[in-house]
Amino acid sequence: MRVADTIAHPSMRIIIYTLEKHYYVEYEAGPMKQGFRFSKEQMGSLDGLKNVVDQGFHQQVEKRFHEMHKQAMEAVRSGQQ
Repeated sequence: MRVADTIAHPSMRIIIYTLEKHYYVEYEAGPMKQGFRFSKEQMGSLDGLKNVVDQGFHQQVEKRFHEMHKQAMEAVRSGQQ
């Protein structure tokens, strides 16, 4: 797995990795990560992948990060009681 590209974003680190048959897109926000694997055959190219992983996709990922953070904080609070 090697880094193919990065996508600039103000609140997340977005890294695109290339594997033999897939692209792997990793999102990082603080201590949390999310990853998505896309078939190279379906995407056609790195530009094709970037058209799929667009601003709307980023917004959904960001929303999920907020939900993940909320879940983690609730778990910490309930574990301290």
